[in-house]
Amino acid sequence: MRRVNPWLINASVGLALVAGSLWAAPKFMSANGWSIIPEQTMGSLSAVGLNVEEVLMHGRHHTKTADILDALGAVYGTPILNIDISGAKTRIGDLPWVRSAEIVRQLPNSLHITLDEYEAFALWQHDETYTLIDRDGTAIAGVAATLAEMPVVVGADAPAHTEALFAVLEEQPGLRQRVKAAVRFGGRRWNVVLDDMEIGITVKLPETNIDLAWNRLAALDAENQILSRAISQIDMRIEGRLVVELKDGYAPIPQQSHYSPNAQDVSTDAPVANSKELHKGV
Repeated sequence: MRRVNPWLINASVGLALVAGSLWAAPKFMSANGWSIIPEQTMGSLSAVGLNVEEVLMHGRHHTKTADILDALGAVYGTPILNIDISGAKTRIGDLPWVRSAEIVRQLPNSLHITLDEYEAFALWQHDETYTLIDRDGTAIAGVAATLAEMPVVVGADAPAHTEALFAVLEEQPGLRQRVKAAVRFGGRRWNVVLDDMEIGITVKLPETNIDLAWNRLAALDAENQILSRAISQIDMRIEGRLVVELKDGYAPIPQQSHYSPNAQDVSTDAPVANSKELHKGV
């Protein structure tokens, strides 16, 4: 004969008794509309082991465990059926890194919390401050922005267009890794800064077909190492044209093509510029 675990029998009987008590016992409404089960019924729940004994978290990368437990509003040993799931979801969803949260009870004693967290993608520079933004341009409020290894985007409407821009830039992974900043002008086009925000190469992209311009730049660099030269900016705003401007203090050797500065660019006596404005070249 197959043996039955005595705990299962006791738990089944206990759950039946608790179910009956939950049905018969009066319930009270808290200020937030949550049904509060009377203390004697909670004792019945505890008797059959329906207390919170473990909280499992999924998708947590940035949010502190302690902050989640505080927002959950439950401690170990709390009757699991007395947890305000709706309120806890709202409180956890209000934590800085959390986009949304789901909470599931798994009887007899587990809570499963699944987080959808923001992923810091870029720093948005505005009004002389920096704000972390997700890839889709959502500002990650309440999180301190640090100048980490992520691109800076500039412009009032830059966050809303960041995802579309970087989808194009990532078509050329090698070039994408060199992008340090992207400045949006007039809500219509971008300048992309490579290698260094102060003395790097500024690439002026066109208003439309930026994928064609970006892929063309990659091809020119693969063929002529154009981005290894003493260049301050490359203007690609007009389709079919590419205008190169050398850094101060450098001049091309005679007969050098303006499409691909020669590897033997020579220095002049003019002083070399040590900085340039991000916003240069509207």
